[in-house]
Amino acid sequence: MPPRGKIVTLYCTVAGVAGSAFPVDIDDSLSVGHLKDAIKPKINYSDPAYKLHLFLARKDDAWLTEADVIKGVDDATDLKPLGGAGAPLNLVDLSEDKVRFQFTKEHVVAKTTPVHVLVVVPEQEFTGKRTRSR
Repeated sequence: MPPRGKIVTLYCTVAGVAGSAFPVDIDDSLSVGHLKDAIKPKINYSDPAYKLHLFLARKDDAWLTEADVIKGVDDATDLKPLGGAGAPLNLVDLSEDKVRFQFTKEHVVAKTTPVHVLVVVPEQEFTGKRTRSR
């Protein structure tokens, strides 16, 4: 049996969909491709999971927050794309050590809890409501 990593809860959001944060529980030794497979049903995506584009939701060593998601994150500018489909999550900065966060009531109230992954869905294939800033 292959070695197993640690189960992590990754908070994800869909670019252009305000307030779309959702959790994904996954073994951090699994790959980016496995994460895409886990995200697909959570966003009701009908095309193959490999078409999803995932980005590390961190800028200047700080995770995006729930407050950012509520306002809406429109694109992946300045975010690092996650590695190829075979890249293990624990090698693309999504290990248990990297995503560990001590939640407090203050964080919850201020909506400063972290979001780890930005999901970019190909525009023509997404049926969810998009928000745009003008």
